[in-house]
Amino acid sequence: MRFDCFYYPILSEDECVVRSNEGIKDFDFGDKVPTKTLYYNYNPSFVIFQNSKLFIVEDGILKEEANVDDLKFPLKIIFNHGTQLTIDKKSDLSSIRLLVPGFFEDEKDLGELFFLSEVYTRRIRDAQYRVMNELTNSVIDVKYLNDEIHNATKGLLSQLKVIQEKFVKLIDSNPCLIDDYLNYMNFHNEEDMLQIGINKYFEEGTEQYNEYRKNSLIYNRKPIYPKFKLEHLVSSISKYK
Repeated sequence: MRFDCFYYPILSEDECVVRSNEGIKDFDFGDKVPTKTLYYNYNPSFVIFQNSKLFIVEDGILKEEANVDDLKFPLKIIFNHGTQLTIDKKSDLSSIRLLVPGFFEDEKDLGELFFLSEVYTRRIRDAQYRVMNELTNSVIDVKYLNDEIHNATKGLLSQLKVIQEKFVKLIDSNPCLIDDYLNYMNFHNEEDMLQIGINKYFEEGTEQYNEYRKNSLIYNRKPIYPKFKLEHLVSSISKYK
């Protein structure tokens, strides 16, 4: 089963941030599911509403399909691409308006831009390394090497700039949003971005899953803390203001 609420953000061709679950693997009952990423925090236990069916997630595990009479209220419910609501009583469940925004949408927007900044920074770094590995041993002309690196990264750099500008605009319009985001995400001091990342829930063979496997196999790999990376992002983009 594939669920809309387990998603990742992408930058579309028209430079909008959209939510997608393409490439995310299917889940079976008994599987661990991504209850927390860099951009959403559903908490370990909640109910998914999708295709007029209810599914129970308990302690991060997809348990079973549920009957409404078996549920306890108030109820934390997730639907669509991550809409979070609390339903106080059973009679309210049938009147859910599936197109209304839920809780913490601004915090998720910030987290999505944080996530995309990390994605594009990695892609730029990988492109630079790839060109250098291919050409360093065979090319003496430094200008040619730099031109090739520029050509390999200019599109990615342009997209990263779009993401950073969106980030700046968002926090300028809401000065408390970074604190609100950190309160919503509730990162632990030792929480590692690799372990809460969405990449390990992608289908094998995808770019995202391969990136997760590569990093997870690094010997003596040091954890990367979300708070530190967010502080670095805020500091690095201050020059755009």
